[in-house]
Amino acid sequence: MEKIKIGDEVLYIEKSKWFGWGVIKPYKIDGKINWKNLLIGGSWIKFFIMIAIVIIILGCINEYSTALKVANECLESNNILRII
Repeated sequence: MEKIKIGDEVLYIEKSKWFGWGVIKPYKIDGKINWKNLLIGGSWIKFFIMIAIVIIILGCINEYSTALKVANECLESNNILRII
């Protein structure tokens, strides 16, 4: 991790194996924990986008399980009518 000062702002950059240099948001700066970077990854917009994606995935799972329950109930009720 490299520390670069541009004007009054301090940037932390790191070189990855495949993508070159990139700006990182460390969760610990000068021995102090930066809670924003630790809890949400440093960006509120990316955090809310991630929450929205998780909610959409959970909604799809809920809808799929509800559809399976309804289909199972329909099949079971249909079998009871055939037996009678």
